[in-house]
Amino acid sequence: MKKVLFSLMIATLLTACGEKTEQGKTTITLGVTMPLTGDAAEAGQAAKAGLEMVLDELKQKNLKYDYKLVFEDNQMNPMKTANNVKKLISVDKADAIFSMWNMMSNVTASMTAEQDVFSFACSYGRTANAGKYAFNMQNTYEDEAKLLVDELKKRNTKTVAMFIDNGTITEQFAVVEDYIKNQSNIEIVFKEYFNPGERDYKAAIIKASAKNPELYIISGYPPSPYLFIKQLKEITGRSDNVTSIDAIAEIDMAHRNVANNLWYIDSNQNGLDAFQERLLEKKNMQSQSCVGNVASNLEIFVNAVENAELEVEENKPSKENIRQWIFDNVKDYETASGKATVLDDGFIAVKPSVRIIKNGKSVAIEENK
Repeated sequence: MKKVLFSLMIATLLTACGEKTEQGKTTITLGVTMPLTGDAAEAGQAAKAGLEMVLDELKQKNLKYDYKLVFEDNQMNPMKTANNVKKLISVDKADAIFSMWNMMSNVTASMTAEQDVFSFACSYGRTANAGKYAFNMQNTYEDEAKLLVDELKKRNTKTVAMFIDNGTITEQFAVVEDYIKNQSNIEIVFKEYFNPGERDYKAAIIKASAKNPELYIISGYPPSPYLFIKQLKEITGRSDNVTSIDAIAEIDMAHRNVANNLWYIDSNQNGLDAFQERLLEKKNMQSQSCVGNVASNLEIFVNAVENAELEVEENKPSKENIRQWIFDNVKDYETASGKATVLDDGFIAVKPSVRIIKNGKSVAIEENK
């Protein structure tokens, strides 16, 4: 009996160390740091469900390795994120860590770079892919700005007001502003910056409305977009003259009706419609901010591990071979967020689209015609 217990203990220890499962497969540990509680919990829980769903789907293909998700709640707090990443690397021995949104993804990428651990993010800018094994799925600012300006032109917009989140989104809006000024005859009549998480836009709305902009271009993370639209309606009596890059779609489902009939530029970070429909059907979750891109990053990493060259006497591919597979193969690569192409700095580019909110749901403009 003692021998049996001892054997079971050894088997458990080997599995915990990522050596072998009972089926003889090496375990690949996937660390995740997401806002699972707090203001942004709805998005974090949807991302968690998306990762679980995609991994379950991938496991139907008789994978070479066993994959284990380990979730940690960062409550959208950089310090908690840092503690999570430290734990995932040192205790869970994560092979890769998945995150979303700038503040958290930038912290994650910085820490994983020090330990040569893979990091996969959905974040604006290039900081989250700064590292040899760091990747970040998003649109390029240029693609987003061009599509936004093209849509403004189609709608004969002449004047706009810009409300800019004073974080890395400032880089995004610098490109948007450049496109507006140099690629159109549209006038920016008002521009103001706000701290991340801003909740009171009233004074700025009063100043902006005095300039009579035809359209308000907003940014920011939940709950800021919802609060802006609500306050705009209270002050001006209108809320049908707002657009954004993603921010509108990031309004939580309980408040999404405030954005009905608003068009916006969507980075497809929620995932393609087919992915969103599966998530709703299988997990009873509405996809939202970065959920699709997080799932797409998982698809890419798992396929890279499964297909990367395995050296003699290795029980899993080396980090270098996994990285090389991504750079060699992720070109117009089909993912939950559409076709993705990795650029030479680890930025994984997907294309944006124009969408509209109907009955609280984001739909393609073509579907609304």
